[in-house]
Amino acid sequence: MQKTLMLLLFVALFSLTGCVKQLSPQGMTVAIPTAKITQSLQKEFPITQNTQYGQVSLSNPSILLKRGSDRITAGATVLFSNAFISQQRGSIQVSGKPYFDATTGNIYLHNPSIEKLQANGYKLASYMQGSIKQIILPIVDEIFKRVPIYKINRSSLQGSFVKNVHVEDGSLLVTFGL
Repeated sequence: MQKTLMLLLFVALFSLTGCVKQLSPQGMTVAIPTAKITQSLQKEFPITQNTQYGQVSLSNPSILLKRGSDRITAGATVLFSNAFISQQRGSIQVSGKPYFDATTGNIYLHNPSIEKLQANGYKLASYMQGSIKQIILPIVDEIFKRVPIYKINRSSLQGSFVKNVHVEDGSLLVTFGL
């Protein structure tokens, strides 16, 4: 009886938002809109980190969910400077699989990889990308280990019942269940 009541509460809560994708015995699956993920991620930026090579800042994040991919792509503006080079502006696209951390109630990018890298409006030549990616990837990995792409209030009814998080057909899907 109590499980049925909880399930009805879930259905009522998410039906009002219009995001329910599927309701099955395994639980209720909700699609999180790309704009909502981007808005959540923007609250965490800009991020500035000092490295042995100089200062790296990431700002203006955006999220892209591609049909046919099980990964989330996050793009951002990159600013780099050090004592020898004036500030350089570029862009980066990183993709990774979503991971739900039950302890924090947040969704993170797991095992991010750099998909695109541009500097001063130009795509870097392939021979340059390798070494630059090797410098930037540990920074990107560290950032996405601690900065969530989406937050689910852990103490809320929603955060208590997350069973699964995955990308399918260009949507971030969160399955809630008992």
